[in-house]
Amino acid sequence: MKEKRRDAFWLPSLVLFFIGVLDVIRGVLHTFLLNWSAAHIAKFDRTTPMDQLFLLGAFGISNYLTGFIYVLISRKARELSPYVLILVPSAYLLGLMGIWSGHVHAHAAFKGRYFMFVYFGICVLAFGIFLVQKAARQKPRSKS
Repeated sequence: MKEKRRDAFWLPSLVLFFIGVLDVIRGVLHTFLLNWSAAHIAKFDRTTPMDQLFLLGAFGISNYLTGFIYVLISRKARELSPYVLILVPSAYLLGLMGIWSGHVHAHAAFKGRYFMFVYFGICVLAFGIFLVQKAARQKPRSKS
């Protein structure tokens, strides 16, 4: 175990594993528990169009996909874990920029945004720690 902790990839792969499990749970909430989640987490009411509920459910499918991929990468390609972690908030930011470029802005209270801020913060923090650990492990170059 001590040898594993000396490896700069142990923390990012562990974080990616847990984020993967969390995404699978989010997938369950968005699909199998869609009506409950819509009412209690998203705070949708009976006037919410069925198409919007369907889109919420469709998002759950991508949660399954990312969750299982994150778990797989964290176990089989640990050296990719820190880069996948920084891609997560980067991809969401890119997506938001695309949405905003179409002049679409949400006005409803999105209760999950605070959870997502923590989610993204954990990704960025784990990547930052990885960079610091990686830099600390590199041997100083001798002047020749």
